[in-house]
Amino acid sequence: MLTALKEKPPRKGVYALFEYLDDTIAVIERLRADRDEPQFDVFTPTYYHELEAALGYKPSGVRWFTLTGALLGVTLGFALCLLTDYDWPLVVGGKTAGVYSLPAYVVIGFEMTILLGAIGTILGMLWLGKVPNPKGQIYSTATTDDRFGIFVYDVVEDSELARLLREKGETQVYS
Repeated sequence: MLTALKEKPPRKGVYALFEYLDDTIAVIERLRADRDEPQFDVFTPTYYHELEAALGYKPSGVRWFTLTGALLGVTLGFALCLLTDYDWPLVVGGKTAGVYSLPAYVVIGFEMTILLGAIGTILGMLWLGKVPNPKGQIYSTATTDDRFGIFVYDVVEDSELARLLREKGETQVYS
């Protein structure tokens, strides 16, 4: 049974809940193949690569945040070691301060790479995912449990798209 929406949608349309991922993907592909290309939102309990492919998303930009953080980390790690060595030289075995002690800097450089790469990844996920999003809406609590939801904007009750949504899942019309 379709649960009532927690909030009224911003525009009229049809909301459909699906039990199976395959049905949801079939409807998404049908919606994207439509020549009018209706606007729709997809709600899912967790991340699925299949949904990402069906929606036609490109690879995430988070990887650039990770790369930037990692490169900054390795640069700062080696710079920290070099500058510390030049400021307080510790002459061991007759070696002068600086680049001669480079192998010892690899550990610090590696740790800073991991640290700043991870921080960059988290910041990238938050930035690109628009988190926190105070305007975000959950139309049905079932999509936080085990169902998939699609809200198609500006669709009337007796249209072909509404009929397709009714065939595959439970629907509710909001006008």
